[in-house]
Amino acid sequence: MITRQEPLAELLRAVLTRVEDLVAGEERVRSLLDAVSAIAGDLDLHATLERIVTAAAGLADAQYAALGVIDTTGEGLVDFITYGMSEQTVASIGAQPRGHGILGLIIEEPQPLRLHDLNTHASSYGFPAQHPPMQSFLGVPVRVGNRVFGNLYLTDKVGGNDFTSEDELAVIALAGAAGVAIENARLFERLRRRERWLSATAEIQDLLLGHVERSGALSLIAARARDIADAHLAVVVLEHNDGSLKIEAASGAGNHRLGSALPRGGSLSDVVEHGATVIVAEGVRIPGLESLASALLVPFTGPGGVGGALLIGSRDQAASRVWDEDDVQALRGFAAQAALGVDRAQAQEDRGALAILADRDRIARDLHDLVIQRLFATGLTLQSMARRSEHPEIAERLGAVVNDLDATIRDIRGTIFELGREGSGADLKGQILSVALAAESMLGVRPHVDCVGPLDSAVPDAVRPHLIAVIVEALSNVGRHADAAQVDVTVSIEGAGHDALVVVELRDDGRGFTPHQGGSGLGNMRDRARALGGACDITSAPGEGTVVRWTAHLHSPEMA
Repeated sequence: MITRQEPLAELLRAVLTRVEDLVAGEERVRSLLDAVSAIAGDLDLHATLERIVTAAAGLADAQYAALGVIDTTGEGLVDFITYGMSEQTVASIGAQPRGHGILGLIIEEPQPLRLHDLNTHASSYGFPAQHPPMQSFLGVPVRVGNRVFGNLYLTDKVGGNDFTSEDELAVIALAGAAGVAIENARLFERLRRRERWLSATAEIQDLLLGHVERSGALSLIAARARDIADAHLAVVVLEHNDGSLKIEAASGAGNHRLGSALPRGGSLSDVVEHGATVIVAEGVRIPGLESLASALLVPFTGPGGVGGALLIGSRDQAASRVWDEDDVQALRGFAAQAALGVDRAQAQEDRGALAILADRDRIARDLHDLVIQRLFATGLTLQSMARRSEHPEIAERLGAVVNDLDATIRDIRGTIFELGREGSGADLKGQILSVALAAESMLGVRPHVDCVGPLDSAVPDAVRPHLIAVIVEALSNVGRHADAAQVDVTVSIEGAGHDALVVVELRDDGRGFTPHQGGSGLGNMRDRARALGGACDITSAPGEGTVVRWTAHLHSPEMA
């Protein structure tokens, strides 16, 4: 019996070890299934990426984890999602990694990599001073289809041990499931963005089927393009008859450059002259525009000869969009439909201008043929009476009346001359009323418009496009979100001299909202106000309607 105890003990230990392995394996499989279920629980792309990082850290017992998203060139990282570091630590580290050192090794060779101490590896360099110390390392590529989407980086296994081959296999399995989840999220995001483009195109068409000013239409187009594309900047550049290219509308940064000319050449000329689509992934340098990290330019051309380009772009490389074929097709379709609408708005303005000129010509003829001739005949009669009068006092008074008639005739002739000149678009009140009436179909109710003060003479040309764009944006927000039964628009002049302001106040009795929840449209309105030395204040609460008060200085330094 004694000789059999040791083999029996060894057998029991082997059985227990195998049982432990089986239990541990079952727990790991269960953990893997839980992790896969977790990452598949959301169709939002960024939320999915965060879930993948968290699941990978839990599956391999890693203290720190990150997912680096590879850019379109396949040579660097465009986004970096972390786990295990506080917001303060991330902020102190500074700019996100670009994919150098040990991170870049897996980008160059997309194969799993497991290290005892990453600091001893030849490719380990570039860690900022504020970066937490790390030792054990596990890196695994994440593939979406046949392309490497990014890499999972895990460091510092809990307990100070190295990552095991079982950890590696589990994370590889997770990465495979993550690729499917990412592809599903990207497809959902693509469909959602396409739906938003179609909705925006329909909104633009509905608005432009009414009566709307061309400047207001262009401003709305830029605002919608920037909003839907999640871009920092959207610009509409149009070609004029003299061949110059000018910024006609902008949303986001650069509003103060409205009307400025851009030089021909490079990407802009390719789009305007040849109808090309241009994607710039790294560094956009167009003189007259701010520097952008990435941009997408599509032609803006209608049948009436409206030619130009629609540009959307991002400033920050870390947050810049990766423009894909869906973005290109959606923006091209949006730009084509918008250009048709702008062409129609231009035709409406031209017809209106021709009608005004024809009416002025008729009035000028009537003044010349009827009024002046009668006044001239009356003057001659009074002159004859003055010469025949025997009373000097009466003759003097008749002479004074004749002089007054001569002055009146000169004034009328001056008026006739002014009527014959082409109008300079001074009818700001008409533009405001036109925009409000055009929004009626979208709002479901006709806005009440009240113009107070000498708007046509007081508001300078540099302020007018901003004012119209703000009214268009505010009415559009009401139509999309407020469900209002009454909308009031008041435009007035407050103050005098260098302190004079133009004030736009829009009130609705709709559902209201929490002001800090406002999107890029409200941000655009604030940007326009600041550029003109004014302000944009929104007063609202859920269920209590909304009041938008927008002001601009009539003598802003921006107009000097």
